Amino acid sequence: MRVVLRYIDIFNKYLTIIMGLFLGIMSVVIFFQVFSRFFLGLPLPWSEELARFLMIYTVFFGAAVALRHQKLIAIEVIAESVSKNTRRLIKTVANGIGIVFFIIVLIKGLEVMERVHNQVSAAMQLPMSVAYAAIPIGAVLLIINGIAVIIELYTVEEGEAES
Repeated sequence: MRVVLRYIDIFNKYLTIIMGLFLGIMSVVIFFQVFSRFFLGLPLPWSEELARFLMIYTVFFGAAVALRHQKLIAIEVIAESVSKNTRRLIKTVANGIGIVFFIIVLIKGLEVMERVHNQVSAAMQLPMSVAYAAIPIGAVLLIINGIAVIIELYTVEEGEAES
């Protein structure tokens, strides 16, 4: 199982690089939009749309990576005040509920993608399913990382850092 965790962590490193690229591209596009609009008098109509789409993907990717490192907001007062086995059970149940939610998000995201496929974005003329694909892609990544957290609860001792 540690091999599975290692592959998921390697994948998440690449995902983090992709997020960095998306944020970099988004920053450059927004800079050029501001420069073009205020100094050249030529607004770039596609820039805001591209920046928005990149931000949507970055948020979903970031949520998945944050889940893997257990950095999402959580109330752990109860879990921290009980025994190790009970804590493990509580965290397993909480992550299991999260995974069920992400499966629902995946199914509904696919339905929405199908519904909006014939619509195109205003500026870039891309099918809106490109933007909405972030929902099921993000849900799959969240499911994978939620499973990884559960696996880690039972294969890695507390305090032991997984590299």
